[in-house]
Order: sequence, then structure tokens, then C-alpha cells
Amino acid sequence: MKKILATGIAMLLFLTGAAVLFAGGQKGAEEANEFIIFHYWTAGGEKEAINELFKIFERDNPGVNILENPVAGGGGANMLAVLMANLESGNPPDTFQDHQGNQQKDFIDAGYLESVNDIWNETNFEGRINPVWVKTLKFSGNVYSVPINAHRTNWLWYNVGYLKDAGVKAPESYEELLAACKKLKAVNPDVWPLSLGTREKVWSTYLYDMCLLTTGGPDFYERADTGQIDFATDPTFRKAMERYAALIPYIYPYHATKSWDEAGALINTGEAAMYWMGDWILGYYLSIGMEPEKDFSVTAMPKNVWMGHADTFPLAKNAPHPELAKYWIKSITTNEAQKNFNLKKGSVTIVNDVPSSVYPDPYRQRSAKDLASLRGVIDGYHGGMMTPAFGDDMMDILTEFLTNGDVDSAIKEIAASAERNGIRTANDWFWK
Repeated sequence: MKKILATGIAMLLFLTGAAVLFAGGQKGAEEANEFIIFHYWTAGGEKEAINELFKIFERDNPGVNILENPVAGGGGANMLAVLMANLESGNPPDTFQDHQGNQQKDFIDAGYLESVNDIWNETNFEGRINPVWVKTLKFSGNVYSVPINAHRTNWLWYNVGYLKDAGVKAPESYEELLAACKKLKAVNPDVWPLSLGTREKVWSTYLYDMCLLTTGGPDFYERADTGQIDFATDPTFRKAMERYAALIPYIYPYHATKSWDEAGALINTGEAAMYWMGDWILGYYLSIGMEPEKDFSVTAMPKNVWMGHADTFPLAKNAPHPELAKYWIKSITTNEAQKNFNLKKGSVTIVNDVPSSVYPDPYRQRSAKDLASLRGVIDGYHGGMMTPAFGDDMMDILTEFLTNGDVDSAIKEIAASAERNGIRTANDWFWK
């Protein structure tokens, strides 16, 4: 995670300024009744979702001022950089938006988090969630955060009209996806079959996850993301990278200029037909007035696996307002908070005692049911299956790969990164 801090002079200046400003804010907060939170939910659908949590918090804690430090962009990488500067200088917020797995483990290993075992026990939280989450949220018998949602990431969103006009069935496998790309391009050369935005490089890893999962299945996927294969020689891994390369000619070519939501908007403007993205794009689509099943729809790929990650809130060690921090974390275990947040966000509740019928659209109803019944896997970067250092390398390698499609070079670089970062050993915790 410290690698994030060394991203050039401009970023260093930004971090320094942000850390100084926040340190000043925290000093004032010691004298005022404030609650300090870091997050990166600033886009349409996201902002409305966290505002639902703020409404509940303010209702139950009148007179407490919420001091946000929202940092947009980077799929969270920008916020992590600012956050790490504050944690390392001894200026933690009360809580912050986090994920799970290796991403959270780095905070734990550095001594930046406190256990919230008591909250899990008091609310019977482990008994209310799918067992797939426990494996990446519990470390040596302790838990340090509470997740607010379950984001499905093996969703392929699409423009209903384009697929219908081209006579294309919504793909449910890689083979069907590639065939759809070819047919869509042939029928309408001016429309790009696949949208993508890599202004934040992290989204290049989502296509990588898809290719791993649809090529080798869930067991291979978990072994690959945790370094239990020989990247240089494994034939299944090579096939997955070849499949990724085969999609490149059909991807929107100006992806480096687009953020995730701007890339999603190409489905609405008619510049692209399909978009591989997590369910938070649903919140964005609804926020701009798109109608489900009329303007857009979605298909799961593969249809027999639920892949995704959770957004969590941990308790920071030496939080300036620990009681308020604990209240916030405990409050998000409630059905009220889970439901209100996820109705805006596009995700589903991580707790299984909120019925799927609360969702007004068929996509989240399906996601909630699939999460309860299908094999679940956690996605690579945001889900923490990758170590942060390996994930950072993968963002660079795959973004470059999107420009040249050189399978041999990409495999060589991935193998070197896996060796350099010791990901096989670093992921031993997952297999215990």
C-alpha cells in the first residue's frame, strides 16, 4: 500500500496538502462534537447512498457534525493514498471506506485497526451473512470491520436496443461474449461493442478477473489471484490472457480518457453496446433516469457463479471519537441502514435477513438470490484477493496490455511481479 504514496511529485504535493488540511480539521474536531470519515463515494448513486447512512447517524446523534473527507477517483486508490498519509502521521479518521482480504490485512498488520469482535457478537453478524465473506473478513479469529453491502462484479450491462437490433442474445459465457462483439461490430461499425474506462487503471483488472473466471472456473480463479500457479508456464493462464487479448479490438479505444461512470454513460449515449462493471453502475444509471429493461439490462457471466466484494467500515486505532466510530459501525449492521444504503447504491445487503423483494429491479433481486445459492468468489483488486503491491503492478501491466495486446510480454511481467511481491506466501492466510 505504501507504493501508492510514490506516484509522482504532483501526487506527493496533493497528499501533503491533504494531510496537513486534515490534521488541522482533526485538531478542531477534538474541541467540537464531530465524526470524521473518509470515503470515495462521489459519483451519481454513490453519494446518495452514503447520504442515507448520514441521515440515520444524524437522527440518532443530534448535534454531531459529520466531517467528510471524500476523495474522488482511482477506484479508491486516490483515497488510500491520502488515508495512508494520515495514518502514518498519527492522524487517523474515526472510520473509513475499506474493502477486505489483503487490502484490509495490510492495515491490520501495520497496527492501524482495532477489533470489532464485540459488535459482530452483539448483532449475530456472522450468522446473518454468507460464509464466503467470513474468509476474507476474519483474521486469526478477529474481525476489524463491518461490511455495508455486497457488490456483484460479474455483471455485463448492455444497451437493450443495440443487442435486439443486432439479433444478439445477452452473453452468459466468454464464447458468447466474443461472438456478440464480432456480430455487433459487423452490424453497426460506429458503435463499440465493449465500453471501458481506464482513467482509473483499476478497471483493467476487472476484465482480467472475468477472463480468469470464465476460462478456468472458480477454483482456478482463486489459485491464480493468490499466486498458487506458475504464471509463466500455466496453460490455462495463458489461455485466459489470450482471451483478454481477443477482446481488445472491440473495446472503446479512448478508454484512458474515461472514468468508470463516464464509460458507463456510453451505453446511454449510444457509443457502446456492452459494459463489464460492478453493480454500482446500476445506481448511476438510475440516477440519470435510465429505465431498466427499456434502456439497459444486465446478464451474469458466468451465470453459475456470484463474484464480488464488500465495502466495509473498520474501527481505526486511536480514533479521535471512538464511541461515535463504534456507533457508526454498529448502526450499519441494522436492516434499516443496509436496506436504505443499497437501494441507492445498486448493490445488495450483505445480511441475509433483508428479503430480495425490497429491491424494485430484477437485477438486485437476482443478485441477492444468487448470493444465497451460488458458489461465491471474491474479486481480485477491490475484494483483496490480490495483494495491494501485486494489484498495483497489475493495473500498470494490464493498462499497457490494452494498448498492445502482447500476451507474451504481459505474462512475463505478471510472473515477475508475482515473484517479486511474494504473493504465494503473502496469501497463505487465505488457504488456512
